[in-house]
Amino acid sequence: MTIRKFVPNNLDPDNEKEIARLYGSLLQREIKSGKEYLRQWIMDWSELSSVLNEVYCRRYVAMTCNTQDKEAEQLYSGFVENIQPIMNEYDDKLNKKLMAHPAKDLLKGEFGEWFKAVQVSLDLFSPDNIPLETEENKEIQAYQKITGGMSVEFDGGTKTMQQMAAYMEKTDRDLREKAWKTMWERRLQDKDALDNAYDKLFCIRKQMAKNAHCKDFIDYIFLAKHRFDYTPKDCEDFHESIEKFVLPLQKEMYKRRAKKMGLDRLRPWDLDVDPLSRPPLKPYSSGEELIEKCDQIFESIHGQAGKWAREMQAKKLIDPDSRLGKAPGGYQIGFDESRLPFIFMNSANTDRDIYTLLHESGHSFHQFALADQPIAAYRDVPAEFAEVASMSMELIGSSNLKPFYGNDSESIARSIEGELADVVWLFPWVASIDSFQHRLYNFPPHTASDRSDIWTEIMDRYDAGVDYSGLEAVRRNLWQKQLHLFECPFYYIEYGIAQIGALQVWANFKKDPQKAIDDLFKAESLGCSRPIPELFAAANIKFDFTPKTLEPLMQVVWDEMSKF
Repeated sequence: MTIRKFVPNNLDPDNEKEIARLYGSLLQREIKSGKEYLRQWIMDWSELSSVLNEVYCRRYVAMTCNTQDKEAEQLYSGFVENIQPIMNEYDDKLNKKLMAHPAKDLLKGEFGEWFKAVQVSLDLFSPDNIPLETEENKEIQAYQKITGGMSVEFDGGTKTMQQMAAYMEKTDRDLREKAWKTMWERRLQDKDALDNAYDKLFCIRKQMAKNAHCKDFIDYIFLAKHRFDYTPKDCEDFHESIEKFVLPLQKEMYKRRAKKMGLDRLRPWDLDVDPLSRPPLKPYSSGEELIEKCDQIFESIHGQAGKWAREMQAKKLIDPDSRLGKAPGGYQIGFDESRLPFIFMNSANTDRDIYTLLHESGHSFHQFALADQPIAAYRDVPAEFAEVASMSMELIGSSNLKPFYGNDSESIARSIEGELADVVWLFPWVASIDSFQHRLYNFPPHTASDRSDIWTEIMDRYDAGVDYSGLEAVRRNLWQKQLHLFECPFYYIEYGIAQIGALQVWANFKKDPQKAIDDLFKAESLGCSRPIPELFAAANIKFDFTPKTLEPLMQVVWDEMSKF
């Protein structure tokens, strides 16, 4: 636990006057010319940011763990509406004070990467966007209430969407079809509500870009995300590379699956079941057991990973189980002042849950590794590398699945094959989601029908052979299940970029397990203090998502899959 030196220990995080006073004292402080005085001022500012960021994150966790908890909702909303605008307004003023200080150049060696980001924040800042950011958060919260409240009566009980997904592994094809249709009938009941939610968010974001004097939201978001090392054109080229080098593998993968199942064409409820009609893998029976067995995997592959995993287990920093009222999806979030991670997920007693926890644990290890970074800004990691940390742990963790399956080699092979199939599947889906966003934000304004037309074109482009005949309404609205489109726009291409990095870490692990993880954790300890290409290099991998790197890596994946 860090010791506060600037922020009072008894600070009331909802006291607007006290928060403004602390920020005001930083703004008004006379900073002497020596670099040590500027550095101390930076550290005080970072401490205040860390304290308030942790309050926000803990309230976000409480709200998403139970979207029906009115008190949690009010605490979160109150912070978003009353405190974050103060933070945003003063951060802009403090950014200006920092960049104008003559000693700044003396600290470039330590804080240069942050200074570059600060300048972008200054360029993008508009006071008119402060209320829009509050409104955006409120609309995201409204979206989460819609999705968190989705449930159906099925198989004798009330089921969440995450629990319904588990039926996609059932060997009874009629049951799978019934479950899939039940799930999507429920989703489509909220189609208009989700369209309206997206329309509101789209308009807010378009106005934010305009207020920041950017030509469009794509220009705005690339700057806001500090994408200094690649461009929208690079993303479009990546989409084409995926279409050329990965989509054919997915088509072949689905063709082989259909043949094993004795089908002419796969239907959407045929994608997750075992193709030989073996019963679904049941690797655990409770969330606590899932955590315990994943911890055993981490202990077997790397001592430090095992220690960090056990610390999370002891401090109950994982909420694994799906339940009614819990927001969908999964995430890892950092409590910045405490320097601790927290994992949120919706387990449903499936094999895939193993990889979800391995993935989010990879993010958590990243948080532990960078805990000593001196400023809050350096503890906020670029997603392109953050997802390397998580995706690597999925592939590395698959090297020892005995805690779940013992010596059952058939179950282990099925699990690994499923993980590699997900790697193949991910690239075209990433390309679809990212391409969809580029198309939408290059096509304002548009209607919900326009949006569905654009999505249908993209589905046609990345069609891997799944038969949606008679299910056109679902196919036109599949994009609505992707929460990133609502909650964090343009956060998806990172998964594709990072998957290439993770495959390289996995290749290194196969050669020298200890060194590969040591290199990864060393790179993770750098936080955001280095450009993305340097973070990749520190992990002994290349920041490159051109065909030169993509094609041979996909061949390795395909060769591994062909063993099963």
